[in-house]
Amino acid sequence: MQRYVWGLVLAGTSLFSHATTLKFCYEDKQLRPYYFGNSADVPADMPGATIEHLRLLVSKVPGLQLELRRLPWKRCLQQLQQGEVDALIASYAKERETLGHYPKSASDPAGPPDSSRAFSAHQTCLVSKPGVSWRWDGQKFSGIDQVVIARPLGYAPLKTSDQSKISIHYTLSGAMDLDLLEGGRVNAITTLCRIAGKNAEAPYLKKRQLQVIYPPLYSNTGYLVFSHAFYQAQPQLAEQLWQLLAVEKGEAIYQKYLSILLQMSN
Repeated sequence: MQRYVWGLVLAGTSLFSHATTLKFCYEDKQLRPYYFGNSADVPADMPGATIEHLRLLVSKVPGLQLELRRLPWKRCLQQLQQGEVDALIASYAKERETLGHYPKSASDPAGPPDSSRAFSAHQTCLVSKPGVSWRWDGQKFSGIDQVVIARPLGYAPLKTSDQSKISIHYTLSGAMDLDLLEGGRVNAITTLCRIAGKNAEAPYLKKRQLQVIYPPLYSNTGYLVFSHAFYQAQPQLAEQLWQLLAVEKGEAIYQKYLSILLQMSN
């Protein structure tokens, strides 16, 4: 019976006979390429890769409608806990289980979330000019005292195990990052290099003969987290969306936004 139900889910058949609205909260500050715009308004064009990915997911569930709300991040978390919004996307921390419901494995419901049903699993790499003398082994830097990294304002903070050796030079655009790197004024820039375990290097880096440095600098896994009230009322719907996320990672959407960011910078 369970296989039959999930077969219907993946075929796009809704388990629900009436329209349901999913109230989704996300931050009112832009975090490119995931969210665009610094206000409570949702941009009509280019809302961000995360929002387009979410809309794609919702479109696969007949009868499901999406309502977007933009608030300061702490208010999103507070409203999720209070059941005033139904969902948001967040990384996992044990203490956040009091705020909302994460996708869990049936074999370990008390354990960490099921990463195969994460909303996003992205990895960020450094990019340098070829032939540099310094190295990154995934844990620490060697051959250099301080790695100066150019990164646009509004991008997610860098997180790495060797944080003390990193100095961030904030810029106004990705194009400025490239100019600083090619001019030898910074040691590296950053790029989204893997999506859901697959390499996703931007083509323009190869055209400029720049080197993507592996292993990735850091990984970020985001989960579609439902309020406890929503999950109790709509457990089948929550499970349906998580199951869709096992196959719909939105790779093309994130790649499109990486290209858009470069075009906007030129």
